[in-house]
Amino acid sequence: MSQAQNLIRTLEDNSLSILSESIGDVRAHGGPTLANVSDEDLQVALYTVLLKIIDTLREKASAPSEVKTDTKTIFVAAIRDMMDYIDGQSTYTVGHTRAVTSHVVQMASRAGLSDAEIDDIETAAWIHNIGLINQSQKLAALPRTLTQDELKQARNHTVMGAEMIRPIQFLSHLVPTIRYHHSRFDGGAGTGEPAGENLPLGARLICLADAFQAMLEPRAYRSALTREQALLEVDKGAGAQFDPALVPLAHELNASL
Repeated sequence: MSQAQNLIRTLEDNSLSILSESIGDVRAHGGPTLANVSDEDLQVALYTVLLKIIDTLREKASAPSEVKTDTKTIFVAAIRDMMDYIDGQSTYTVGHTRAVTSHVVQMASRAGLSDAEIDDIETAAWIHNIGLINQSQKLAALPRTLTQDELKQARNHTVMGAEMIRPIQFLSHLVPTIRYHHSRFDGGAGTGEPAGENLPLGARLICLADAFQAMLEPRAYRSALTREQALLEVDKGAGAQFDPALVPLAHELNASL
């Protein structure tokens, strides 16, 4: 039996116990920010992730291939499929993660990062919104701007997403990137979060790419911005929401599209 087949069997045989133990781990690491997320929502989120992973592993393991695929590659492929599913839950976010990942990879390449660093940041970009598998994804479809409470709820996906990948050995080093990908460069007003260059570079790149792409997409309460309008907003956020050293990369990205 292959490594992938062994992994599939293990996940299938232990899915319920994994689910039960994972909820406890998420609660333990997530802190008070997850207090308003019910056990039922966590169960749905975690079990959906598990099922998606099992399905993709099974598909990859049964497909003919001349080259053996390692477990990490199979897992990341499963994550990509799952993110397409999550984005597809709202007509306003279809293809969002794919576009953000493309932006991030292009900007990371222009920033002169190594192939290994770009690979890590690309993986982080693919999974940055994994926490949106909970009910906060529905907020994207509201026909108005979000209230402060709703905005806080939506941004809780950074905490949930970080805790969902923490137990995964080959992704655990990306936890800070996922956790802080919505954090402001200037630190905001007394948030106590890292700021400036203390934020992971991957988080700063994703923050910029994610916001830029969101501006290019329509929402129920507004039309999509043009690239010129989006870049103007990005420039306004330089040094506050965004790393000012990375903002010029968004302009280069715009020219390349």
